[in-house]
Amino acid sequence: MIRLIASDLDGTLLNDNSELTPRTVRAVRRAMAAGAKFVVASGRMYLSSRPFAEQLDANAPMIVFNGALACDWRDGAPLFKADIPVDTARAVCAAAEERGVFIQYFPERGFFYEKRVAAVCDEYEKRIRWRGEAVGQPLSKWISQSALKLLCLGPHERLAALEAHVRAAFPTLRAMFSHPTYLEIVRAGVDKAEALRALAERLGVAAGEIAAFGDAENDLAMLGYAGYGYAMENADGAVLSKAALRAPANNDDGVARALEALLDRGEIGG
Repeated sequence: MIRLIASDLDGTLLNDNSELTPRTVRAVRRAMAAGAKFVVASGRMYLSSRPFAEQLDANAPMIVFNGALACDWRDGAPLFKADIPVDTARAVCAAAEERGVFIQYFPERGFFYEKRVAAVCDEYEKRIRWRGEAVGQPLSKWISQSALKLLCLGPHERLAALEAHVRAAFPTLRAMFSHPTYLEIVRAGVDKAEALRALAERLGVAAGEIAAFGDAENDLAMLGYAGYGYAMENADGAVLSKAALRAPANNDDGVARALEALLDRGEIGG
C-alpha cells in the first residue's frame, strides 16, 4: 500500500507553463483523502515551491533545494537542513566566474546574482515566477552567509566542464543537473532521496510504501529509493532507462493519471 507520495515540480507535477492542472489537483487531493501523505520534492527554493503546496493543501512537509532543506510549507520552519559554508560557496562562485559561467546564490529566502543577464535569466525566472536580485559585485566577494544551493545556468557543455571541476576540487559538495542547462550544487550527501528517507522515518513510512515521480538527474536517487519510482515520459533518456516505472508526460497530466490508476486499484491508503 502506498502511504506517501513525493513529486518533483518542474517537468513532473507541473506542465510546461509551470501550472498545476485541475486534474492534477483533483488526483492529489483524492490520494490524500485516501490516507496518503503528499510531499512536494523540488530543486526550487522554498518561496517558489510553497504556492503549489498551498494550492494542493499538502498534508506533509516539503523538500526543497534538492533536499538541502525539509520544512513546513506553511511558514518555512526547518525540520532539517544542510548548507554550504560561506568560504566554500565563495570559492565555487570564483571558479564559475573565472570560467564565465553565470551563477546564482540561494540562502533560505530569495536568490542573488552579480548582475542580471536577460538572455540567461529570463527563462529561469519565468519558469519559477520569481525574480532574483542583482548585487552589483561578484558573488565570490559578496556572499556573507551559507548557501543552501548554488545554481549555474548556461550551455550544457560549459556546465559539464564546471561540474567536473567541482567534483574534483570540492569533495564536500555535490553537483548534478536538474535540466540540461541547470547545474545544481549542494552539500555532499544532499539529495532528494536522503531528505525523503529522513522525512519518511519521521512519518513512520517505509520505502516500499512510497511512490515518487521525477524527470531529471536530480530525481534519480529519489526514484531509486521509493518502492514505486516513476520517471515521466518526458524525462531525460538516462532517467527513463534507470527508473523502474513510467508515467505519462507532464503535459499529459502524467502524475494525475498514474495516481488515478493506483487509486482505482486500491493501492493508495493510510
